[in-house]
Amino acid sequence: MSTTKADDNNYEYVPVKEKLAYAFATMPGTFYHSVMGLIQAFYYAWMGLQNVWIIIGQIAYMIWNAANDPLFGHKINNTRFYNKKRGEIQRYIPYIKYGAPLFSIAFAMVFFPPEAFRGTQTLGSQVWLFVWYMVSQIAYDSMFTLVLGAHVALLPQMTLDQKEREKIQIYSTLFTLPGVMLGFFLPLAFLVNPTVESIRIFQFLVIGIAIFGLVPYLFAAYVVREHPEHIPEKPTPLKKAVKSAFKNKSYLIYMIYDGVSVYIINVSMATLPFFLTWVISPMMNSGIEMLIFWIPPLICLIVGAIIELRLANIYSIKTALSFYQGVLALGFLLSFAFSFTGLWYLVCIGISIVFLAYSGDFILHYPMWADTIDYDLWKISGERREGLYAGIGPLISKPMISLAFITPTTLMTLFGLVYVGDKLQPTMGAFNAFLGVSIAIGLIPGLVALLGFIIWTLGYPLTGDIVKEMKGELLKIHAERRDKYIKELGNPRSDKSK
Repeated sequence: MSTTKADDNNYEYVPVKEKLAYAFATMPGTFYHSVMGLIQAFYYAWMGLQNVWIIIGQIAYMIWNAANDPLFGHKINNTRFYNKKRGEIQRYIPYIKYGAPLFSIAFAMVFFPPEAFRGTQTLGSQVWLFVWYMVSQIAYDSMFTLVLGAHVALLPQMTLDQKEREKIQIYSTLFTLPGVMLGFFLPLAFLVNPTVESIRIFQFLVIGIAIFGLVPYLFAAYVVREHPEHIPEKPTPLKKAVKSAFKNKSYLIYMIYDGVSVYIINVSMATLPFFLTWVISPMMNSGIEMLIFWIPPLICLIVGAIIELRLANIYSIKTALSFYQGVLALGFLLSFAFSFTGLWYLVCIGISIVFLAYSGDFILHYPMWADTIDYDLWKISGERREGLYAGIGPLISKPMISLAFITPTTLMTLFGLVYVGDKLQPTMGAFNAFLGVSIAIGLIPGLVALLGFIIWTLGYPLTGDIVKEMKGELLKIHAERRDKYIKELGNPRSDKSK
């Protein structure tokens, strides 16, 4: 990957076309993940899969994630693929290029279980529906790990410059936010009080998103260049690599942060269709009020992004992400408390506070993750091991995704909001249905964010001064490795590799 200007003197500069190509490639994963946030609305509220099978499926999914992510990450990290056309060794681009088609197919299959399984509560039908639910998610997650893991691993090696990394992440956010808006809120409209017709439209959307998702990945594989000088000549044994990675305190705290942020994002997305149906809609008299409800949160989303970027630039990423978690905790807890008033505009205040912080993770998550990997190179291993860290990180975050998917359906089952006939019914009364959904989308995320805020502010060691010192030392290391690679194998940016 090129990180030099035309004069080849500023090694840390990333050309705009590569920034855009990398950022564009964030869109498919965002699309897929956003739609997957609606999986419980599809299987629990439409297909009629019982909560006990959802729990079993997510536990199996959790075990698979704990096993496959470190193995896949280790494999990615130690890949040495020689690209004849470019005349360079690669380890990340091949997974993006060749894995993208399988990733798209696996994503689409999640939402195409046989219609004959729908609504049938017999043991046989439930088992087969469960098998489709579980196997399709495992296939999806396997490709997610390979393709997204490789894509994410590209960022830290693109540049050491913090502002360049933030620029790349801002570009990525510009593609991520439409991905969230279109990939979640558009399909959401067809899953709130679903019908046969709305589900058919939803499935056509899924197919369209899956086909579109190929384009950004293939474009990135063509444009973005790797830094082959950072690929280890000899693979490190998995056990030794993992053991040394766990010596990195900054990454251990990151793993907790990642688990908290992933849980909050997924539980709120998984619960939102039920929140709109059983909490917000009863407070409103018209569709216009629903449109007005979302205006302040969207404004706060933009304002919050500006605030968090300013905090990161003036102080540090640690400060900005402390703001993110603290404000999230406040917003979720207020929205839960205000929901008992029955006044939608008060709930809107709480949701607006949530959105004031919501963009922080999308903008600063990966630059902060890159800092922890820089620290590994600087103080622990002496190598760039983005692939390994991409595999280890999900040891907490992937189980938290499963927990997030289990949370709303379990609470709704406990509070009597279950599938009866051909739709969800409040078998213990409307208030209990309201209470179960409100706890899932307000109280629990608020408490999790508060816990994450405490651990993060007290434990994360990479303050602004430490990061500044680290960048200076790593610039020297990277320059030495680049010079050595060019002397031994030639410049990967020569004409033959273009």
